[in-house]
Amino acid sequence: MSVIITSRYYRSPVYDATDAQQVSHPTIAMRPPTPPDPGTTLYSHLVTGVETIEYLAWRYYGDSKLWWRIAEANGLQFPLDLTPGMSLNIPTINDIGTVVRNRRFA
Repeated sequence: MSVIITSRYYRSPVYDATDAQQVSHPTIAMRPPTPPDPGTTLYSHLVTGVETIEYLAWRYYGDSKLWWRIAEANGLQFPLDLTPGMSLNIPTINDIGTVVRNRRFA
């Protein structure tokens, strides 16, 4: 999986990392995860079939470029390597649908 241009991880090289069982996984060097804010609603999702982290971001957020939110919320070591049966927490995005009224009329 290549990292798309609008991702915060764009230009990060994709490495082959070996886990404890000596299995190679494509991964990127991620910054330390930022946990969801206190009070953030978390949805639980059970990975099935051939779902990818980008697909889940599209499904829950309407934008596959937000896959890193799911990766950070779950502390995934290999976010590019989901397996069926894996349980993930999907945080809500608090800024969707927020109306900010900052115009002033004279």
